[in-house]
Amino acid sequence: MTTRRPFAVRPLRPAGKPGGRGVLPAPLLTAALLAASLSACSPAASAPPVPPAPLSYVALGDSYASGLGAGSYSEQCGRSPLGLPGLLDAEDTVELAADGTCAGAVAAPGAAPSSVAGQISQLVKEGSLGPQTDLVTVSAGGNDAGFGQVAGTCAASPLESCRRLIEETTALVLPALARDLDALYGQLRRAAPEAAVVVTGYPHLFSPEFGTADGLSLPAQEAFNAGTDSLNAVLEEASAAHGFLWIPTTEGFGSHGLGAPEPWITGAGEPDGLHPNAEGYRSGYLPAVRDGADLAALQRERPAQ
Repeated sequence: MTTRRPFAVRPLRPAGKPGGRGVLPAPLLTAALLAASLSACSPAASAPPVPPAPLSYVALGDSYASGLGAGSYSEQCGRSPLGLPGLLDAEDTVELAADGTCAGAVAAPGAAPSSVAGQISQLVKEGSLGPQTDLVTVSAGGNDAGFGQVAGTCAASPLESCRRLIEETTALVLPALARDLDALYGQLRRAAPEAAVVVTGYPHLFSPEFGTADGLSLPAQEAFNAGTDSLNAVLEEASAAHGFLWIPTTEGFGSHGLGAPEPWITGAGEPDGLHPNAEGYRSGYLPAVRDGADLAALQRERPAQ
């Protein structure tokens, strides 16, 4: 008969003993579990965010759009890098894709570059203006309203002649301009269906509070500025009808018209007279468009590329 050995109970190895195979000490076990939990819950390190692409920008319009008055002209159209298109292009939020502006351009139908409608057609044909366009600025109507002719009459003729011409322009020319603007803005919206379209108004050329300027009496200056207000009202109404953003400039040019100590308008006797100078575009037009249109917000809303 085989004698069984008594069952021997082996003593447990103390936990945490160096070299042992037992469980981790409680503090270390807790730390390990916590680290594993955090590792499982925390997302992988993400790549830095892609900065938004600059707005694809197209400039359209007349001499107030091309930068006439600022100097440093690049070609016959009076385009200047110191005008609004060049200033906006220097902003991080904007990249100028095409500049169709030209001094003398009208809102009425016609060929490029002397008609803004023609400018649109040409840039669409070239592929520079289309569904990819994010931002468009346009200035048109001053030549249709005979800005230069009215200023010349008010400077060289009796006050009554000045007032009569402004009244005739308001009664006869501006209604026709409103129809041309309606057609022009419709064409622009079809050409650039996704773009934010900014319509810039015309500034007051005179600051009558400082006295006579360039041969114009105070009443003549006030009459001319009132005519500018009538023109701007037509532009604003047409802009609203098409869902475009209206940017007035009269307030920004306040106390900086002709006759002021620091005018932002070129003199009537200069080749590029009765237009904003470089300071006028830089301190008048640029902040009005940049802040009024909130270009930074527009850029953030565009998909990253």
